[in-house]
Amino acid sequence: MTDAEAPLVLETPGGLSVRYRGRLLYSGRDPSKLPRRLAGTCDRGPARLLLVPSPLLWYGVPELLAAMGEGSAVLCVEADPALAALARLRMPERLRDDARLAFLELHSVEAAIAAAASMGDFRSSSLVSLSGGQSLNASLYRAMAASLRDFFESEWRNRAALMTLGPRWASNILDNLAALPWIDPSPPPRFPGAVVVCGAGPSLESALPFVAEGASSGRLGVVACDTALGSLLASGIEPDLVVCLEAQAYNLGDFTCAGSRPLALAADLSSHPATFRAVRGPKHLSFVRITRSPFLDRVGEVLRSSGIPFLELPPLGSVGVHAFRLARLLSDGPILAAGLDFSFEPGKTHARGCPSLLAEEARLGRLTRWPAQFAVSFRDRNIRLDPAGTDLGGAGPRLITDPILLSYAALLSDTASAGADDAPEPGLYDIRGRGPSIGMRRVTLDRARTIVEAAAPMGSGASWGGGPVAGGQRPDSAAAIASFLRGEAARLEGLRKALRGGTKIPREELARLVADVDYLYWGFPDQRRAGDLAQDFLNRLVPQLEYRAQRIEGLRGIMNPCAPQEPS
Repeated sequence: MTDAEAPLVLETPGGLSVRYRGRLLYSGRDPSKLPRRLAGTCDRGPARLLLVPSPLLWYGVPELLAAMGEGSAVLCVEADPALAALARLRMPERLRDDARLAFLELHSVEAAIAAAASMGDFRSSSLVSLSGGQSLNASLYRAMAASLRDFFESEWRNRAALMTLGPRWASNILDNLAALPWIDPSPPPRFPGAVVVCGAGPSLESALPFVAEGASSGRLGVVACDTALGSLLASGIEPDLVVCLEAQAYNLGDFTCAGSRPLALAADLSSHPATFRAVRGPKHLSFVRITRSPFLDRVGEVLRSSGIPFLELPPLGSVGVHAFRLARLLSDGPILAAGLDFSFEPGKTHARGCPSLLAEEARLGRLTRWPAQFAVSFRDRNIRLDPAGTDLGGAGPRLITDPILLSYAALLSDTASAGADDAPEPGLYDIRGRGPSIGMRRVTLDRARTIVEAAAPMGSGASWGGGPVAGGQRPDSAAAIASFLRGEAARLEGLRKALRGGTKIPREELARLVADVDYLYWGFPDQRRAGDLAQDFLNRLVPQLEYRAQRIEGLRGIMNPCAPQEPS
């Protein structure tokens, strides 16, 4: 670095300032006045992470630490090596020892997220610019701030979902594991040509003739969300793959319309166990890592060791986003999206033939007209969309959405976009004709026909096997799963003895035992307190431990009913 490129610290009437790249990075009159004033306006809520780009001479940072709320922290970042060296040199001694403060030279959004996750448990994040140095890499710092906000929002949304559904997920995973030797999952299909992913939104109706035409010609594979199955079958369309992600029993009614018709089903290990029995036909397995978990790590290991084919996928929340991700893994051709609306019309939440509309039709009478459909349309949290801005053909029906649906649309958009500019990835097409953006290139149905005809033909349908699955030659899967259940029972027994006082163990060993069986407290609102080993937390853990121990013993008996049971 030449002297001309190095930042220059210079005297001003009100204190030290910094000149770099031909500009002053603080005021030339009173350099510390504005940073201190800005620090006083920071978010004072509890558990906030305050992102401070380019701290330079650290003006305002002590005031920020004094003003911020309980449980909050400050992450100072610098992307310019020369300014990072200056900040390290000028950092006050009292700040170096403050556990609430971290300073890192970072050059990527991913590094900022990793740093934030290691600093503590925060509810949200905000950007606090205290120097002109942030303008030298403004786009990077804005991207860091936006990604951190999304990260914490996602973390809390996932935590709420885990608190609500965690115990159900744990039960389903254990029950389905024990049943896998009988379910006998096979490798999923490969789609050499174009594929349409069908959600159950109202826009599916306009695409049904196109989907039927493509499927009957053998040029279009059909991947359907479970809720869309009734609408497709009513139009004479048998999907090549039906995708289910639901942990509860609510979606089992989606399969009633199939009758005894064999259909290929891709269900997650966390799905309701009855899902695998709901339809005839080949079964395919996905494994979603619901959360960071030692228990799920062991589940993944036993799936691989048993040789059972499965697809490992990230937690995506919505079955529509999950189905799209699955289709991308299994398809070599273009992918089209229909019915993945994440919005709905007033008084109509789903396409015709879907269970929610069929249930409402059964209740129709002279004085009863679609009560549940219209009740959903008038919720306080609803957001109205502008149809003119989203419909390819001009003004369309009024559309309604809500924050949760919009978050799923944004998640699908992130999954579909390519590159830093969030441009739609080639080969991904949106044929809905309306609704919030899902990150794909919008095309008309006529244009979609051209795309399908130009793709490789499907032949007689999806080709089976050869998908990107884990697992290989299948050994005795029942023995591998029985060994896993035996290990889980031993872990629970070890923790039971430790909690009852029958075994004196160091605190560190007790913390490890508790962390290893994290699924016991997935439903706790204060699950992050597990490592503290607080007595009230351990007291609530005992009934969960006893319940899971009994369930696992029952599953072991089902897997090997003739084997003598070990005394408890």
